Amino acid sequence: MSQHAAPPRFPWRVTLVVAVLVVAATVVTGLLLGRDRVDSSAPAAASASASAAPSTTPTSTPSATLGSAGQDRQLTVLLTVRDDERQAVSSILVGVGGRTGSVSELLLPRALLLPTVPAMRLSQASDPNGGALAIVPLQTLLGVQIDAAVDLDRLAWGGLIDATGTRVDPVIGKQTGSFLLVLDRVLAGLPPDAGTMSELLTGLGSMARTTVTNEDAGRVLALIGRGLRAHESQRELLPVTYIRGGDERTAVVKRAETDVVVARLFPEALLQTGHSGPLRVVLQRAGASVGAELTARQTLASAGLGVVSDRPAGVAVDATRVVVPDGSAAAVAAGTQVATVLGLPPSVVTTDPDLAPVVDARVLLGPEAAAVTQ
Repeated sequence: MSQHAAPPRFPWRVTLVVAVLVVAATVVTGLLLGRDRVDSSAPAAASASASAAPSTTPTSTPSATLGSAGQDRQLTVLLTVRDDERQAVSSILVGVGGRTGSVSELLLPRALLLPTVPAMRLSQASDPNGGALAIVPLQTLLGVQIDAAVDLDRLAWGGLIDATGTRVDPVIGKQTGSFLLVLDRVLAGLPPDAGTMSELLTGLGSMARTTVTNEDAGRVLALIGRGLRAHESQRELLPVTYIRGGDERTAVVKRAETDVVVARLFPEALLQTGHSGPLRVVLQRAGASVGAELTARQTLASAGLGVVSDRPAGVAVDATRVVVPDGSAAAVAAGTQVATVLGLPPSVVTTDPDLAPVVDARVLLGPEAAAVTQ
């Protein structure tokens, strides 16, 4: 054949169909493999990236099945967008459903200190399992059930803007730093039905990682979109105090103010006795030294319990007490477990009807705590 002969012509429609099938198969395969890594190997991922992010405790995760939630209670989703280096740029906890009648949004600073051992900032919950790694410590810190995490990279965020037809400046809109400025407009433009939303997530592939199935994630994101089209969101900043450690600042929650904000935004998602994930223990000095508090915190965290610290109690106690919200079998069992970890007898467990039910147990550390917890 002459080298100048025209090449054979293939039907372009057939070629296009084949290309689409190949791309679709690649995306679905990558999504399934990525989801396996997020759902089943978060602790392993933390170990593999130990140089970038410290290991976290506890490592058990809440249930990854949403079921019919959203109809009978508020759903919460941790939504994070990442930059080109796959570092978390912005994170927000979104609540929707139940009897709240609106979408709630709690903005979380990147420098937020998480209750992990060793300590870790929210930004250090690194990709690809960043959202999954952050769920449990955030749930412990805030006292809120977190049902799912959705991690979007820059391309996925830009894809959502394009898919929803959101009218924003094409340069500013797709910059990850503008995430919070255009978030509600993008979410309000999401497909109204769960099926279409699930297909959109599937098309984004590994650029959009979730800790639940695409069907469940599509259902809750569609619900958020419908909520934002009906009402403006209730948005608040997490109350924090910034402290400087080395070259970086760290954000520490203001406990009293945080509890008020969380209860206002997520009234139907507050942790209750028997919640998924580890027990939530609030540690409070009531005559004990700072060193005793640190020792008790390490002891409880090493046993897989979620631990947060509160400001010192106004009144000292004679001896360490473990306070639970009521006398139910589940509440007393939780208190007894905490006491056992600290090397204390079950007799130290007491009830307090004024204790918020979002706390599984409150440990009032007395003056003898250092000797008990060593």
